[in-house]
Amino acid sequence: IVAIHGLDGHREALWTAGNGSLWLCDFLPRGVPSARILTYGYDTYIQSMAGSSTQTLDGHAESFLAHLASFRQISDTTKWLIIFIAHSLGGIILKHVGSFL
Repeated sequence: IVAIHGLDGHREALWTAGNGSLWLCDFLPRGVPSARILTYGYDTYIQSMAGSSTQTLDGHAESFLAHLASFRQISDTTKWLIIFIAHSLGGIILKHVGSFL
């Protein structure tokens, strides 16, 4: 299971409840105990002290695909099925990944 946050989001904070529970890690494994759960973080900040992100949608999609392919190769999980959970811009990036396959 791969979770991709949205615009101005954070790879863990988006999926964390007010009580501090990161539901991807604290609750999801109860329903899918054999799943490996990953979050993907990327720079999407519109305004920050360091400036705005200059990455394009295609750039985010390429980077995501490269990171995921590398992880799957290293962890020997290339044959495992993937379930994506995407929020906001994360869903648009995931859609753009299809143009590189």
